[in-house]
Amino acid sequence: MLITTVGLMIAGLIALGYADAGDFEAGPIGRAGGEYALSPWTNPDPVVAEEPEADTYRGPDGAVIRLSGLDVDTPIVLTPAEGTRLNAVWVTGADGRIVTEGEGGEPPRFSTLWDGKIVVLVEQPDVELWIDGSRDETWEASLRFDRGLRADDVLTSSQTLMFTHDGGATTARVSARGGDNLSIQAVTAHGSESRLFADSPFDRSIAWRDAPLVLFYIESWHDTSWRIEFPTDAASTPTPTETP
Repeated sequence: MLITTVGLMIAGLIALGYADAGDFEAGPIGRAGGEYALSPWTNPDPVVAEEPEADTYRGPDGAVIRLSGLDVDTPIVLTPAEGTRLNAVWVTGADGRIVTEGEGGEPPRFSTLWDGKIVVLVEQPDVELWIDGSRDETWEASLRFDRGLRADDVLTSSQTLMFTHDGGATTARVSARGGDNLSIQAVTAHGSESRLFADSPFDRSIAWRDAPLVLFYIESWHDTSWRIEFPTDAASTPTPTETP
């Protein structure tokens, strides 16, 4: 026991010596997060993400990506590099100012979709993306702008699809057949949320927050066939129901 204790003390002194000499690097843990880990947009001195190449960003947890001159009708798609994990992205205006509200008066929070990507919708051309990553790892992600497919009234498929709808509806009717699962994630400028995860067959309505543009990510498990129908008159939306 004495030998073990002495050994630990010596190891600690050696580590302190290296730190004083400037040869010991603490790594990315807490560099951008720390006391601001749960609200990085309040950090008065945030870490700005590096851009090692065009449309590719890298940084620690809590780092910010600053974008300007955006087309608000085109979703922002963040794709993590291999071996990188992103949990979510918060969106603010310049200097961490909350422009669009998410849950509880905080900035909108956009979580990962089932394929690991994060899709962000904004309402102003100049934004800051605050990255919620792993506390002990540096993240890297590519950024692109993609409107994807557009659904005006009815869309049917048996594949996993991402698409947008800008008809002003806040509900839609969804049905599925095929004997396996179907999941639906909806994204608006107020954030992202899971709207459905169910075994087929089913026929039900889903609803989401009112927004000019909404993006859907529908995951079809084992080629489950699905159909989504938006009301032609957005002012008269059906009450969400479920039909066995």
